[in-house]
Amino acid sequence: MTDRVKMELKYFCEALPKIELHAHLNGSVSPQTLKKLQKLKSNGDNSASMPDMEKFTTLKECFQMFNLVHSLTDTPEAVFLATHDVIQEFHDDNVIYLELRSTPRSIKDQMTKEEYIEAIIKAIEACKCKTPGILVKLLISVNRKEGFTNAEENIKLAVKYHRQYPMIIVGIDLSGDPTEGEAYINLLQNCRDEGLKIAAHCAEVPNEEEVVDILNFKPDRLGHCTNIHPNLKGTQKIYRMLLDSRIPVELCLTSNLKCKTVASITEHQFPYFYKEKHPVCISTDDKGVFSTSLSAEFQLAGKNFGLDNNELKNLSLSAVEYSFATNEEKCKLTEKIKLFSPCSNTCD
Repeated sequence: MTDRVKMELKYFCEALPKIELHAHLNGSVSPQTLKKLQKLKSNGDNSASMPDMEKFTTLKECFQMFNLVHSLTDTPEAVFLATHDVIQEFHDDNVIYLELRSTPRSIKDQMTKEEYIEAIIKAIEACKCKTPGILVKLLISVNRKEGFTNAEENIKLAVKYHRQYPMIIVGIDLSGDPTEGEAYINLLQNCRDEGLKIAAHCAEVPNEEEVVDILNFKPDRLGHCTNIHPNLKGTQKIYRMLLDSRIPVELCLTSNLKCKTVASITEHQFPYFYKEKHPVCISTDDKGVFSTSLSAEFQLAGKNFGLDNNELKNLSLSAVEYSFATNEEKCKLTEKIKLFSPCSNTCD
């Protein structure tokens, strides 16, 4: 690929109206916002150094970064600031629809889980006026590592706030360290009964038994599916189950590379799914932790998988259908993308 072609691809991907369906709030906090949060926490002292995110090389190291962000988002004020900045940055990247996901946290004498969720909701509502070009939803996350009691509590909170804010709280995200905890399938059924959509991280590490359980449950979307194809530490059985299910898969290229859940971009699961015409969407996962953007992820896909501009645009279009937006919202989002041409940025 020549330098000129690379620049044209970069321009197209940056200008393209995009749909982000897999973005963890705390993992999406940029280094710039981390400095703001650090200053807020230390009453103006911003002298402490930040870790070099570029040097992360394992899944465990990436999860350690979350600990740092959590230590800085320990009040409703900090959560509001982080959410506001993340939304603004996605908006600046021409993302027109964003589904954030986050696990409610409580900090003794500083913040309850309810205050955590409400701070995110307030930030989303505040951004409606400042950044009207982006529609934002929230998925309440269930962290596998935190155990059954926390999972049950977070699901009850999701149901409660979905009833109060049905246009903002739209789903549940099953996430957390895939090497610890379980999938809590029975609890997730309660959410489905309440009308909440379900996105589940799946097969980030080899685990055929759990993958079968998740696929049989049929979430509305799946995250990663790194170890499902038989050439990628999966099996023919679960690969066939996935293809037959037609459940859309959220693919996060840089995340998988930096966490070493795939050996290289040439061994990524994307080409297997794309060749089979299985529903897929491109996402960032944690744009702050992995120093990426949705535009950069589209560029990576275009460059490494030979996708032309029309195919990249179609990926953005199809992601609208996989989103948890209302039918009316989907129609408006689809129109914005269809009207886009690289010579006329229509996503403002």
